[in-house]
Amino acid sequence: MSDWFSTAVEMQREILRAQRAQLDAAEKMLDAGRDFAKLQQAGQKAAEANLVAWKQWTRLWGWK
Repeated sequence: MSDWFSTAVEMQREILRAQRAQLDAAEKMLDAGRDFAKLQQAGQKAAEANLVAWKQWTRLWGWK
């Protein structure tokens, strides 16, 4: 049987591995959040461009 110190050291290693895994997962979530924010910005710009195009098209046909 192993001594308590070796068991405690191995337990600390497992805790560190779990914390690293948490940090990796959090980093992936932050990256996904940044990508989603960029997607929202692109959608907003597309909607604004669509509105401008629609207004110009209605003016072309004499609508107000």
